[in-house]
Amino acid sequence: MTDNIISKVAQISASGVTEQELKKINKFALTPLIGDEIFTFKVMMADNEQDDRNFEPFTAKALEDLKKHYMGKTMVFDHSARAEKQVARIYDTELVTTNAKTALGEQHTELIGKAYMVKTASNADLIAEIKAGIKKEVSTSCAASALVCSICGADNTKSLCRHYPGKNYDGETCFLRIESCSEAYELSFVAVPAQPRAGATKSKSLFEEKGEATEKELRARIRLAEIESEE
Repeated sequence: MTDNIISKVAQISASGVTEQELKKINKFALTPLIGDEIFTFKVMMADNEQDDRNFEPFTAKALEDLKKHYMGKTMVFDHSARAEKQVARIYDTELVTTNAKTALGEQHTELIGKAYMVKTASNADLIAEIKAGIKKEVSTSCAASALVCSICGADNTKSLCRHYPGKNYDGETCFLRIESCSEAYELSFVAVPAQPRAGATKSKSLFEEKGEATEKELRARIRLAEIESEE
């Protein structure tokens, strides 16, 4: 089975520009930029807590994969592939941990992305809205290369099992854990309600309303999602 496209809601906050940050940014710029020309902000893209509302949580290993894959990726609006929808670029990523433990016994980890945009007349309103906390929600988009069922251990990127995310089996709720990621596509500003914690929900789940669908139907839906992401 091909990789599964996963989208999760995240949040952003403004940040300052230091000389060290500027050096990282200029690795992506064709013409060297100076601090006054750019606006930077942070994105809390995902974490490894297991209370995901669509029952597809990340593990710490998946976040490590995304830390690498998100470097240099673009930010757009509404997951659009159109060039004019590009508004910013991720120039750095980091994993931030706390002493708390997740339901899997992992150390609580957050994936943080740092993005920059060049200040122009056309994006002045967007920058003002980010600073004001109006433009705050961001949806992350990535490919899961291991989507493991918590009930039977089957990797649903290879063969779909008969367990449904969110359904109870002998007192145990089924999760499809994202244990590794093969790619990160983009970050997108989206019009969605604020979530209690970044990465807690997704804008779309491939296994949403799974019901009694056959494996053939599910494979077709996954392929359709991949085709839409390529357009």
